Amino acid sequence: MKLKFITIMICLLLSNMTFSQQLFGHVNSQEILTAMPEAATAQLALQSELETMQLQGQTMMQEFEAQQKQFQIDQATMNDAIRNTKLKELEDLQSRILIFEQNAEQSIQMKQAELFEPILTKIQNAIDEVAKEKGYSYIFDLVGLQGGMVYKDDSHDLTKMVKVKLNL
Repeated sequence: MKLKFITIMICLLLSNMTFSQQLFGHVNSQEILTAMPEAATAQLALQSELETMQLQGQTMMQEFEAQQKQFQIDQATMNDAIRNTKLKELEDLQSRILIFEQNAEQSIQMKQAELFEPILTKIQNAIDEVAKEKGYSYIFDLVGLQGGMVYKDDSHDLTKMVKVKLNL
């Protein structure tokens, strides 16, 4: 009985030592991002770009609405050829507005990536440096801004061993 107890205690002690060698940590990348001055500058630039796009979109919509109102007023006095031409012009303008909205959305997304990519890279590099300096094996992001796991020590990667075990 004493032998079993001593064996269990040794196993627990060894497993505790094994787990204590791997450090896990977490960060809140959203909090870090909002504290960075360059993120505020990037957000202002992005907001300015968005406002410019919105203004252009509003101008296009106002033009469409004005032409549509005028068409509704004048359509009773138009012959079929002119009515069809005006309808086609309205459809074309509406189509241009939809294309503009799609292009504007893509442009904003590209601008956001362009502005924030260097900032996110800077955050990732700082996470990597702190993790290495402090000996962390894994760092997780609480808010998932950069993904669930933002740092891992590759010395704990078992992929190759599992592949060997599966004869892959």
